[in-house]
Amino acid sequence: MIKIDSTLQKQVDDQLLEQGAFTVLELLLATGRLAYSDYESWRRQEIEFLDGVLMGSPEKIRAQIEQSVNYARSIGLVEQPQEFTPWHSDAPASNKPLRISAQGELHRLIAGRFIPAQQAPQMDLFFDNPVAALTNGIARALAAANVADAQRQLDRLYEIAPTHSDLAGYDRLVATLSRLDHPIEDARQHLEFLLDTAPTAKRLLGSQYRELLTPLWRQLADALADQPFSPDEPQLHSSFALSQAQDWAGVSACVLKEQEWWRQPALCLQLAQSGAFQHRRIESLTGWFALCWHAPSAAAEALSKPQQPDAGIGKAWQEFLASEDELADADSDDAALLPEDFPAWMLLHEPGLARQMSMDLAREQTSGEEHYRCVHRWLEARRAQKKDDELAQRKALQSGHPLLFRYLKSVVG
Repeated sequence: MIKIDSTLQKQVDDQLLEQGAFTVLELLLATGRLAYSDYESWRRQEIEFLDGVLMGSPEKIRAQIEQSVNYARSIGLVEQPQEFTPWHSDAPASNKPLRISAQGELHRLIAGRFIPAQQAPQMDLFFDNPVAALTNGIARALAAANVADAQRQLDRLYEIAPTHSDLAGYDRLVATLSRLDHPIEDARQHLEFLLDTAPTAKRLLGSQYRELLTPLWRQLADALADQPFSPDEPQLHSSFALSQAQDWAGVSACVLKEQEWWRQPALCLQLAQSGAFQHRRIESLTGWFALCWHAPSAAAEALSKPQQPDAGIGKAWQEFLASEDELADADSDDAALLPEDFPAWMLLHEPGLARQMSMDLAREQTSGEEHYRCVHRWLEARRAQKKDDELAQRKALQSGHPLLFRYLKSVVG
């Protein structure tokens, strides 16, 4: 059996289930290794090689790519080469295929598309199959935002294959693309349309679905720019539309401008995820900490999900859960470790965080925030070698949360 990280394997399996194929390029986008804005710049020829803007250690990224490709091959997927051409460019070389990497093997791995063997056509039959040529042409036209060409080829598909099972789906996608030419009159109806259309786009366009839907999500985000957040309709907010467009910097800015965003679980989670996708760990933890304090049940559910943009937070959460069993005293009625205690535990688990995360993140008087402040003050006193203050905070924590105090002792003695 091919050795592969379980989280990475789930990414491959989910993509295969959702889109009927696996591509490394989609994996890089889905895991935050590649920002969609950088992908767009590459397609516009503003960036020569895509691998130069991937986020994270090149060695680790290469290892993940090789693991995922080896796993795809081990489950019988067949590799098909893909070419990427520039978008709407007047440059002399605009018709030449784009290069993902100057390294030939890396370019091939990232550009490849892996599909089930039974779906892989024999090449001589494929080129002689007008239906296959038309469906591929429609997908390319939709991804290139060419309504006229997509409609022309769809009309031809109706003529030669009037019983084709995907005619209604392609019709819907052509209608979707036509929406870009019209202002949004009803944001709620537009949101519902996009949510209903996304599964069809993913199934028929594969990884190219983003090219079709991202401009429409941005259009919705613009239409919602002045709409205040409502907990009754969390998706009817520009932060959600921007997250669907993978504009993570825009998501963060949108969340943080909302008054008392930390009281809204949906916004906390948006900030946690957008920070992770931007590899801005402190921003991500800010969202997680607020979620733990103000919506602990939602935090526990989200943190327990195996697939996280930041694998580190999932690992820390599991260690937090395990630590309760290690610290519990069978003869004591000490309070258990609850999700709202996770931020304070994180400071003890990783003391350097106290220099990066302000004590003022705790804005209210919940027990979780009180424990966070207590641990923060203890770390500050310890760093400043203020023995009396350090002892006072230790006693306060021992009185307020004996289990956290035991963890403190296990860390520093």
